[in-house]
Amino acid sequence: MSILHGKDDIFLDLKQKFWNTYKSGLMYWPFVQLTNFSLVPVHWRTAYTGLCGFLWATFLCFSQQSGDGTVESMFIFFRRKEAGDRPPEE
Repeated sequence: MSILHGKDDIFLDLKQKFWNTYKSGLMYWPFVQLTNFSLVPVHWRTAYTGLCGFLWATFLCFSQQSGDGTVESMFIFFRRKEAGDRPPEE
C-alpha cells in the first residue's frame, strides 16, 4: 500500500506496526479458535470464523489508516469519537 500511496519509505509502516500487529494477532486468534472449538456448535463454526476474520480485517484496516497496530489504539479512537474529539489528520 505504501507504493500505491507514493510514500518515500515503503517499509516505514512495516517497521512501525508489524510487531504490535503480530502481538495483537497472537492474543486474538488463539482466543477465537479456543471459543470456536469449545463453545460454537459444529454447523456454526465456519460462519463464526468468517465473522472473526472480518473483525480482524477491519482492525487491520483501522491500523493501516490511523492506529499503531495495537488494540489499545482502537479503544482510544472510539473513546475520542464518543467524546466528540477528532484525531489529528496526517
